Amino acid sequence: MDFYSQVGKVALGSRLRRLSETFTEDAARIYALCETNLDPKWFPVFYVLSHQESASITEIAQKIGHSHPSVSQIVKEMSKKGLVKLGKSAEDGRVSVVKLSNTGKQLIPNLEKQ
Repeated sequence: MDFYSQVGKVALGSRLRRLSETFTEDAARIYALCETNLDPKWFPVFYVLSHQESASITEIAQKIGHSHPSVSQIVKEMSKKGLVKLGKSAEDGRVSVVKLSNTGKQLIPNLEKQ
């Protein structure tokens, strides 16, 4: 007997997590077909930055409905891959400002085709 059939509705959370993993795997395959090295969880941040020159971590978090720490972690990962550049706000040096690097900007046409 299938595990999920056996445990019933109690396993809804596990079932939804598995479904989410399947969607993420499919998204990764689609990005690979578009010849990008974009991790699916980076897409919301990438999208915001592809439609404006730069944004603060807080601004991105508000726009995509993620927490500040989540966006900060995604930006760090994207920075390690050379997709974004980090700087400080001219108005407030405590504020981190993010923008797409030249490498990140090169991904836009491939993704817009889709």
